[in-house]
Amino acid sequence: MKRDPTVRRLFFGIFVIGFGAGALRFLFPFQILNLGGTESLVSLGGTFSAIGQVLGLLVLSRLFRSKRSSMLVSGLLLAVFTLATALVQDSVVLTLTRLFEGAGAGLLTLLIIRVSCEFESCRGETVGTLLSALFLGSAIGQGIAGIAVENMSQLLSLSQLATIQFFGLILSVPFLAVLRLILPSIEEQPLSGKNEDHKEHKHFHFGSFIRVLLTKKVLLLAIIYFLYDFSHGFYTPILSILINNNGVPIDQIGLGYLTGDIVWGAMQLYAGRVVDRIGHLWPLILSLVAKGIIVFFYAGVFSIASLIPLLALAGAAEGFLEPARNDAAMAHSPTNGLTHDHTHYFLVHAPGMSFSLAKHNHEHVHLTGSDEVVSILQTVGLIGFALGAGGGAWMLLEGLSISSLTIVGGTMLILAGLLSTGFRFTSTDDSQ
Repeated sequence: MKRDPTVRRLFFGIFVIGFGAGALRFLFPFQILNLGGTESLVSLGGTFSAIGQVLGLLVLSRLFRSKRSSMLVSGLLLAVFTLATALVQDSVVLTLTRLFEGAGAGLLTLLIIRVSCEFESCRGETVGTLLSALFLGSAIGQGIAGIAVENMSQLLSLSQLATIQFFGLILSVPFLAVLRLILPSIEEQPLSGKNEDHKEHKHFHFGSFIRVLLTKKVLLLAIIYFLYDFSHGFYTPILSILINNNGVPIDQIGLGYLTGDIVWGAMQLYAGRVVDRIGHLWPLILSLVAKGIIVFFYAGVFSIASLIPLLALAGAAEGFLEPARNDAAMAHSPTNGLTHDHTHYFLVHAPGMSFSLAKHNHEHVHLTGSDEVVSILQTVGLIGFALGAGGGAWMLLEGLSISSLTIVGGTMLILAGLLSTGFRFTSTDDSQ
């Protein structure tokens, strides 16, 4: 897998997209407040991002199935959000542009899953490698964004609002240039085309699809996806605001996020191999419980000395969680096939004979593949994130403190970890 040129090129491309996404997501809460918005509007930004990711997973992933087109569209959607950060003067409009950022992220996530499905013997390692590109890029983007905005604001004597707009403008230029350079080197062929001589119609019958989704392990996975993303939607959109309100400046918050995400991305390079070797069960359980306990301590961060170790521990837990969760989704999402035929009628004619009506049977193969089931699980998670972000916004409007959101979020993560033990007691007919 490491020698595969497609994975290497995608690693670099995903890293670039992750860099831009990390920088913009980090700056988004501060810019909303700078434009006169509220913490609840920051949380709603997470809801719009999740809605965009659903559109990316369910709609855009059907329209753009090749590696190159998926990468290109993801990059262009993020570029729209980049320019919006630089030009938009209204907090509500900027919040709505999170739809574009989310759609690009959803398309990119399914691209990673599809590529990983091509490497059956090292599936977990492939997921971990490509996700590490995304999160390492995001880490460096967040770190640079926080430090750059703080220093540019002082150097150029600009307000934080103007500095973030200027940073968004200059970020779009190298970002689009790098995409332009790497896209021609990425293969054109569709990811789904394994055997073009034998045509398989990649759609499915609803009843067959529902039977796959209603297996015990897929249902359990759906609950875990929902709880995990609900938790993150509940507290992560306003986490940087919570830490900033505790007296930690934006550049130090960026450095803390940089540390946590570097640990996150680097850990996935190792965690993917662990998942391939021992399976996903224990990494999934332990990482969820550990992350939930860590989240309880976020409200007590008042300096960079406590911020960096805490985010590093969170990054280590997340580093095992993502490969384990995605490998579990692929392992417990069996391909379900339905073969049937239709009668086709046509006219035939031979010299000296009249036209006659003939018929033949034409066979169709309908497949429900793991990438389609994983797409549904990702969608369930995104719905959870959207509901969590909306719920967090509503709780803030009702007067709940920001720190209280971390308590709820941590509890949800621990509950998801405890539910993961259910994989030990479900039937093994669709296990690894």
